[in-house]
Amino acid sequence: MSCILRIEGENFKVHEFIAETGLEPYIAFIKGDKLGFKRRGIDIYEINGCSFELSNADFDNFDLQKKDALEFLEKNLEKLKLLFKFGLENSEIPIIDFGIFTRMYDYQIQSDYLEPKLLKLAGELNFGIEISQYIKSEDEETE
Repeated sequence: MSCILRIEGENFKVHEFIAETGLEPYIAFIKGDKLGFKRRGIDIYEINGCSFELSNADFDNFDLQKKDALEFLEKNLEKLKLLFKFGLENSEIPIIDFGIFTRMYDYQIQSDYLEPKLLKLAGELNFGIEISQYIKSEDEETE
């Protein structure tokens, strides 16, 4: 999963949102559910939420990730507008997270462009956008 949408909120009624919209997250959880692993010494979720896969394009295909994310937002715009009806606060901003490989080892600067249409839809929904840069492992570089 190279691009995901993370939605988390203290009073977010995640299962009601999923039931009403028919959207299918790859994970949904409520406060107190087991994480399945430990993160920062914690093994349960501390908040309600869910995550959707927006793109499974490779981490070196940012253009396809953006295209897939835009298609998801356009297709599900009206359903996503309902989020705040299900207890999500305006300050609890969903995040579209693009995972890309860093190119900083090959170039002196890395610039990654986001199209106005994607920014407009994200803004209309009150979604943030994050670009997470990863270092290629040796296995990925040799493939």
